[in-house]
Amino acid sequence: MFRMVSDKRGSKLLAWLKIARLQFYPMTWIAYTVGAAAWAAASGEWRLTSYLLGYLVLFLIELCTILTNEYFDYPSDRQNNNFSIFTGGTRVLVNGDLSFSQVRNAILVILAVITILSYSLVKISAGGSHGVVAVLILIGLFFGLGYTVPPLKLSYRGAGELVVGLTHSIYVILCGYVFQGGHWKDPLPWFISVPLFFAVLGGNTLAGIPDRQADNAVMKKSIAVMYGSQVATMLAIWSVCMAFLSALFLWYFQIIHLSLFYWFLLALPNGLVLIIFLFRLLWSNAFDRRIDRVMALALCYIIWFGLLPLISFWR
Repeated sequence: MFRMVSDKRGSKLLAWLKIARLQFYPMTWIAYTVGAAAWAAASGEWRLTSYLLGYLVLFLIELCTILTNEYFDYPSDRQNNNFSIFTGGTRVLVNGDLSFSQVRNAILVILAVITILSYSLVKISAGGSHGVVAVLILIGLFFGLGYTVPPLKLSYRGAGELVVGLTHSIYVILCGYVFQGGHWKDPLPWFISVPLFFAVLGGNTLAGIPDRQADNAVMKKSIAVMYGSQVATMLAIWSVCMAFLSALFLWYFQIIHLSLFYWFLLALPNGLVLIIFLFRLLWSNAFDRRIDRVMALALCYIIWFGLLPLISFWR
């Protein structure tokens, strides 16, 4: 009897870990830390409490976003035959590992905790930035929940890729910068987010290709649904190129002080291999399938445009 209860609790814990999709959080943490490190490099200040509390708020906003996506994307996920660790949801609700009421209650609890932590973050924020910190948190909740939650359902109205691109680049970097005491109008966080924006845009556009059939069935308007998988693939290729070229721009104008050697040693080979795989996908014209290798390469490519600027500012 004890073993049955223990196994049941273990399976529930695994289900919660699975639905949380923890594999995607490092990208957000790196981008957030880039913003904080950029302010520290410019001012010589590092507010550890604000950094930790700020990231906890963003972590919970991302977790809440993922849970609401799982909840409201259920009709699409149920029809998706190309699901993987990268796309198509976690199957936790589809397989009945967790109930809708459990996920809904978790969302409400997380929102309550976000409210409490956000109040604390605003209270300890640097003088004059209380209002901006509060607005940034509200913006994160607006776009995070609005991504799939009615009535906005931004990902169902053709804005999904753009929202993800912006929130996982400039928004997160700006939060790291402002939570430390920087001003939101400073050009530095906006400039350093550009390469990351293009890298995220490319990766998220690719994620819509395996999901195209299922998304189309529920009228979810991804780029792949609206313009076709070929256009989505070509947009991803363009985004990969723009990410690297904009990083070179930042290096040339000494906005990011990191030797060009590291960009050519690390980011460029990843980008070239990714482009080769994307052209193979394009020429094959076989889009209704899993593209796990391509997605893994795209996610690794995204990390370089957070990690290399972070190393630059940390030095």
